[in-house]
Amino acid sequence: MTREDAYAEIGRLAAEHALIAQAFGGVITVVHPDTQREYGIEAKCLYMAGQGPCPDDLLKAAPLKPGQQEMFAT
Repeated sequence: MTREDAYAEIGRLAAEHALIAQAFGGVITVVHPDTQREYGIEAKCLYMAGQGPCPDDLLKAAPLKPGQQEMFAT
């Protein structure tokens, strides 16, 4: 397996299991479900993976929780 194949497989698994918080420019932020809950982004991750309804707060800017800026760049 090449590095490119491994990256594609990791991305596929992360997307399939709603573990992606954000992705852009070849960078995927994979977040554990417990951490998703802790930072209030689980509904967003589920929605982006097609596994849940659109969260109400996704349509408006939600204030970041303390420490969230460092974990999830916007």
